[in-house]
Amino acid sequence: MPYKILIVDDEEPVRKLFKDLLTKEQHDVTCLPSAEEALDHLEKNSFDVMLLDIKLPGLTGVEALKLVKERKPEVSVIMITGYGYDEDLIAKCRELGCSGYIGKNMPIAQIMSNFRLFTKTAEESKRRKE
Repeated sequence: MPYKILIVDDEEPVRKLFKDLLTKEQHDVTCLPSAEEALDHLEKNSFDVMLLDIKLPGLTGVEALKLVKERKPEVSVIMITGYGYDEDLIAKCRELGCSGYIGKNMPIAQIMSNFRLFTKTAEESKRRKE
């Protein structure tokens, strides 16, 4: 099932990589470099999934996650980071409602597998709530 996806990362090569991977799977992808721009864009547009970098300049990904879930709880948010596996940070993101966590340094096959798993799990969770 194709999704409308918003990718938020301050690194242009990362945005391009994720956009290329996801558009190959027929998803409609928009990319933005900051949480502030993403929150503004979310007010005017709807998305199914957001890939959100944890460490962003200005408003951090964790702060943005909290705001996204308050304003648009139906959006599945997958956190992305290049800073390794931080249990406390991941636990905080899960508490705030993220659907999962993808490391930028994961092999591409694992990135895509995790993406599919997290979006499927989020869809099932939405259906149970309806």
